[in-house]
Amino acid sequence: MARTPLSDEDLLAISLRCAELMHEHDGDAPTKALVEASGFSERTFFRYFPTKAESLRPLFNHGNRRFAAALARRTASSTVTIVDAVADAFSEAFAEDGLVWGRHLMQLVLSSPPLRRVWLETNDDLAELLVPTLAQALGLAHDDGETSLAADQAVLLAVSALRRMALLDEGPQDAAAHVADAFRGAPLLRTAQSSTHQHTNNS
Repeated sequence: MARTPLSDEDLLAISLRCAELMHEHDGDAPTKALVEASGFSERTFFRYFPTKAESLRPLFNHGNRRFAAALARRTASSTVTIVDAVADAFSEAFAEDGLVWGRHLMQLVLSSPPLRRVWLETNDDLAELLVPTLAQALGLAHDDGETSLAADQAVLLAVSALRRMALLDEGPQDAAAHVADAFRGAPLLRTAQSSTHQHTNNS
């Protein structure tokens, strides 16, 4: 029997309930509790979400869509640098109520291989989602290598900021600002220092 499609809003509502259970159970919510929160039978639950961790995918996707929409607004309405637009978009997208338990959930995602796998997969999806906006902002084709690189870097900024929020207890604005500053420093463009040179400097 064909699976009845659910709207993004319905999937998000279910995913939020599952995420709160993951928060309450330190990343390993019982299957029974997740199934009850979804309102499905167990069989139907696993049709929509092949694993327990997959129940958080709609929540991750929702955050990605918020971020992409905020970035599109920033790049369309101002002449800020791309890195500033990305940092501002991140601050807007993740400045929501429930930050405390959301931060704990992110800590669980970073420490749980099943949750981290789903999150990393959605990060790849985010890069594709950002390509049209960044192509337009940069005046490049969608398939231009620089457009792809910009999308990957925007995702890296977001991922790094989320890590700072989870591990260093920073808010979204401060986390994004710190990461944006690191990007401006272009560490990959610096000349590598040999271990001998470093030893001399430390002597």
